[in-house]
Amino acid sequence: MKISYNWLNDFTDLSIDAHELAERLTMVGFEVDGVAERGLNIPGVVIGKVLAREAHPNADKLSLCTVDVGGGEPLQIICGAPNVAAGQTVAVATVGAELPVGLKIRKAKIRGVESAGMICSEEELGLADKSEGIWVLEDGLAVGEPLAKALNFETDWILDLAVTPNRPDALSHIGIAREAAAILDKPLHLPRPDFPEAGAPVEQHVAVEILCPEGCPRYAARLIRGLTVQPSPEWMVRRLEAVGVRSINNLVDATNYVLMETGHPLHAFDFRFIAGGKIIVRESREGEKFITLDEKEHILKAGTVLICDAEKPVALGGIMGGLNSEVVDDTTEVLLESAYFTPEYIQKSVRCLGISSEASQRFERGADPNGVLYAQARATQLMLELGGGEVCKGVVDAYPSPIHPVEIDLKVEQINKLLGTQLTREQMAEELQRIGLLVDGPRVTVPTFRPDIRMSADLAEEVGRLYGYDNIPTAVSAPFPYLAKTNPMDDFIDELRNLVCGIGYREVVTNSMINRAKWEGWSAESIYPILNPISQDMNGMRNSLIPALLGVLQWNINRQISDLAVFEIGRIFKHPGSLDKQPVEQMKLGVALTGKREKDLWASQWQSYDFYDIKGFVERLADKFSLDNLEFIDYDNFAVANQALGIKTGHRSLGYIGKVRDELLKAFEIESPVFVAELDVTTLFEVRSTEQLYQPIPRYPRVERDLAVVVDETLPVGGLMNTIGKNGGRFLTRMDVFDVYRGKQVASGKKSVAFRLHFQSPEKTLTEEEVNQATGKILKALQKEYDAQLRT
Repeated sequence: MKISYNWLNDFTDLSIDAHELAERLTMVGFEVDGVAERGLNIPGVVIGKVLAREAHPNADKLSLCTVDVGGGEPLQIICGAPNVAAGQTVAVATVGAELPVGLKIRKAKIRGVESAGMICSEEELGLADKSEGIWVLEDGLAVGEPLAKALNFETDWILDLAVTPNRPDALSHIGIAREAAAILDKPLHLPRPDFPEAGAPVEQHVAVEILCPEGCPRYAARLIRGLTVQPSPEWMVRRLEAVGVRSINNLVDATNYVLMETGHPLHAFDFRFIAGGKIIVRESREGEKFITLDEKEHILKAGTVLICDAEKPVALGGIMGGLNSEVVDDTTEVLLESAYFTPEYIQKSVRCLGISSEASQRFERGADPNGVLYAQARATQLMLELGGGEVCKGVVDAYPSPIHPVEIDLKVEQINKLLGTQLTREQMAEELQRIGLLVDGPRVTVPTFRPDIRMSADLAEEVGRLYGYDNIPTAVSAPFPYLAKTNPMDDFIDELRNLVCGIGYREVVTNSMINRAKWEGWSAESIYPILNPISQDMNGMRNSLIPALLGVLQWNINRQISDLAVFEIGRIFKHPGSLDKQPVEQMKLGVALTGKREKDLWASQWQSYDFYDIKGFVERLADKFSLDNLEFIDYDNFAVANQALGIKTGHRSLGYIGKVRDELLKAFEIESPVFVAELDVTTLFEVRSTEQLYQPIPRYPRVERDLAVVVDETLPVGGLMNTIGKNGGRFLTRMDVFDVYRGKQVASGKKSVAFRLHFQSPEKTLTEEEVNQATGKILKALQKEYDAQLRT
């Protein structure tokens, strides 16, 4: 938001310069990104008169101008502007002048012809962001006189404010002037519109009907007749251009001026084009078309607020007027609209239409519903001053359900506790009244231009920033505990993240929003859609981490980084079967391994990742979180098959591991095998054991026994290990698989699995007989359950 220092000075006595004001405003919550001086006190820039213009002999688009700058021979200046012409009064930068845009004027030869100066545009003088040609001045100015003196141009300073979305009142000069007056403890002086009314009452010419009060709670109309459209006076043009608004004509400029002054948007209709003299405010119908002032046609969705006459739409309410009712050069009668539109309606319409305007930016934040008539009266006064004419008696003000100011209790003790102050009720009241709030004993009435103040905490914020945060003493002790309670789930995720990082895997973060069509093709599951997506590549919510991790692998492999171990902890979103329900969110841990475990060394070559790396990772997690009843079962899904296992703990599913299907790797153009795991973090959190049990180091030796059994080729080894664990007795402390054999020494369709069993007692040295009894019991159980035969 650009704010003019001189404009602010109209409303309050600014006793400090612009830079100090910027610092003070920043301290009360309005960050000033910069202060730019806007003036014409540029040494060497004078009034000039173009005596002659002819084509440059060596360039089609350049002109050779003879310019009188007073006090000597006319200058020869080459100009590239298309609008330069003989007889014009212009601004001339003579040799040696330094312009605000960083350009120093020197004598130069341009296409073989000498040029001794520059005919300037407003852009080159720092008065406009962009100019179409040179700045043509009014005739009668003294040739050779410094530009600033000749134009009586007052230097101004433009403050570039970053206004937070909750402060719509600050999107105006009066709003910032109110803050400045409060900072400096000076009175605020607002313009008091005063003008005569004539003719018949406006109700005889204009009628207003609101059919959608939810979107437009208030609409006011005035009728002004006998106007003349002409250029705006120089003072208004300068003020509008100073804050980035292009001058159009006196009537339109009056509405824009009031917008920048009060923050309330207005719109002027040419009354000739308002059929039946009637304004109807209604919601648009699906597919309805409308052409706005910028000559663009919009296809509307149902629910956009439309301003219509008796026959047709004439404006998008709170956003932009229509091409079919704009003020034109021969306009003489204006219907002046001042209304209040509900922020939610404007926000929705702006997103759907993809357009934004100065008006919509204010309405979608929240304009002042009770500032409608003041802004309208102010614009009426300016139109009468600038365009002549007369205004009909009265105003048509449709306001079916008035919006009243909010009342809040002034809770002195609570506010002092929040701020760490010891202010009295009177001190707080004084601070609040300086920004326009009304304090009556324990009650505070909040004007409707401050929609951000709704509770006692909001009053505390206002008191704090106006009293000055620098004035609040630093507390020796805080009334609140320093250590807040942590979320156990968050702590667990941090622990899990640190564990996986400690293993050597790298964490990645991918987007939850995905291409719905692609992911449905990969997963053969419905993807929960995003109703208003940023793009078609982000029109759904992911239902698995695995495709996202494959995308990370693909990106790195394409850049010759092929040995990868990555993981992500993030949410997935399962489709509930109906769009009437929210997606089912699940926190998952995804892991993907590909390439070699470590880089080749001069003396050795390392093996590639395989299925047992990803299985070992899960077993390591199980060991860390004391999951004693982990079970691996046959499994397959869209991502993994063949070398794949589901993981259970008790009766709960923990996730799955496996080798990624070839067709999925092909979709990501990955040639090397990829092994993945996807685990449910919530289940892991709930089934983990939080008790840490310790036991003394054994004093007695352990006994090892090797046991090799022959079983069916298809029998999972996990079942054998469960049986051994159940029947090994209390002295069995550990078991490992150290060999799996298939070959000539075992029958076809069979395999030999060799286990190393560790027996140990904390109380004594085990005897041979005790160990034999335990191994015998194990062997009988294996024979009974799996028809296992001891291999000899």
